[in-house]
Amino acid sequence: MLFLGALTIGMITGLQNATTDLPSTTSDVTEVPESTEKATEMGLLETTKLSGPQVEDFVNVTVQEQPSMWELYLHHCPKWRPVNHVFFQVANIFFLLSFLAPHTPSGLIWLRVALIIGCAFSGLWAWSVECYLDGVLWNSAFIVINFVYFSVQFYLMKPIKFHKDIEEVYVALFKPLRVSRRQFRRVLMCMRNVRHLKCHELYAHEKVTKVDSLSLVLSGKLVVSQNQRALHIVFPHHFLDSPEWFGVSTDEFFQVSIMAMEESRVLVWHRDKLKLSIMSDAFLQAVFDHILGRDVVHKLMQVSETMAVSNGHLPNSYEEGEDKPMLVVKKAGDGPGITALLNRQLQGEHAPLLRAATAAPADPFAPGC
Repeated sequence: MLFLGALTIGMITGLQNATTDLPSTTSDVTEVPESTEKATEMGLLETTKLSGPQVEDFVNVTVQEQPSMWELYLHHCPKWRPVNHVFFQVANIFFLLSFLAPHTPSGLIWLRVALIIGCAFSGLWAWSVECYLDGVLWNSAFIVINFVYFSVQFYLMKPIKFHKDIEEVYVALFKPLRVSRRQFRRVLMCMRNVRHLKCHELYAHEKVTKVDSLSLVLSGKLVVSQNQRALHIVFPHHFLDSPEWFGVSTDEFFQVSIMAMEESRVLVWHRDKLKLSIMSDAFLQAVFDHILGRDVVHKLMQVSETMAVSNGHLPNSYEEGEDKPMLVVKKAGDGPGITALLNRQLQGEHAPLLRAATAAPADPFAPGC
């Protein structure tokens, strides 16, 4: 592009030279008859008058003798000046390196650093060699601008680290969906707290606790029940209130009770604050809808399987009194596989918390902690 620009400037200069030479040639042609007339008056020459066509032929001859535009461009610089100072050469080398920067986050760092160094050497050349004050000022402004962009990009590239439990949640749920660490940190800014639950401690009470949060199990296990009957068990990296995320306002109450089966840790978000935060990001909104929708489907499958095994009746999980621990027991009329089914939800554990009932009368409460 620079070469084409220089070529265009040369051609325009050549045209200007050619047009400025035309009046001079015509004036020369018109001056010839005047000189001959004066010479005739002195008796030296005989006056001859040139006709119109002859004048035109003479003009044509003089124009053809002018150098062409290409020759003017080639001979525009008959003598080149010496090579510039080393500061000028180093500046242009770094400008060249900046043009080669790849289109990546690290490439942007490369671009800004190369431009800063190039402008610095260009300013030194203008200051110490050519003494161009305007060159120094322009390059100083370029250095400041590129340094600001470099600082912002360097800050954005700073690695974001989470706590061990939070890191496991990110790797298990959000990273496979290509959620960046910066986006996940934005989600964590809506976090209310990390709640620690003791064994048999209630997280939510049926028709008492308001639905004003979104909770994710970090560690431990919790059991969900309704009307004192167990529905399913919630394991780490699953949500406690994913069904309430869809179409339930914060003024409504939980329709189930949630109790810790062992010491557990739960990550709690401000529900409304989180929704407002991801509302402006369609990608994050789609990610949360996908994760929570999948969690709801998983819970529905567990509940439907439990009801099918118990012939439509969920197993009793309480003795009378709220001070009793809520653990699954076998009741007359319940299918023999209901406890085994809930134990299968604990598959992978070394010591299942729910034990299958035998023919002999058993302790109504399986050990939970």
